[in-house]
Amino acid sequence: AFGHAGGDAVLHRVAEALLANLRSSDIVGRLGGDEFGVILAQADLTAAAEKATSLTRAILEVPACAGDRDIHFDISCGVHAFGPGEDVEAALSAADRAMYAQKNRVIPATGTG
Repeated sequence: AFGHAGGDAVLHRVAEALLANLRSSDIVGRLGGDEFGVILAQADLTAAAEKATSLTRAILEVPACAGDRDIHFDISCGVHAFGPGEDVEAALSAADRAMYAQKNRVIPATGTG
């Protein structure tokens, strides 16, 4: 509905909120498409889940903007704690599965998908 400019605006909004709400010791990167990854240094699974909730709130509190139109969107997060010696691909796959499980449990708050 918003074209490439709208998609770019959403990606920019997400990246901006992530960077503003993470510590300098954390790592954030775009994995591809509309997916971002965040590595929280020194965080256990409980702390990571709490951070995912606070990041979701921070991202969604301000809509993206394309031209003069606000773009309301929803996000889903998958949380996974790295185990000792765990392969990076296995960890990403586990986080991806957790994200899809969360996505399937959540009804979009805005009704816009």
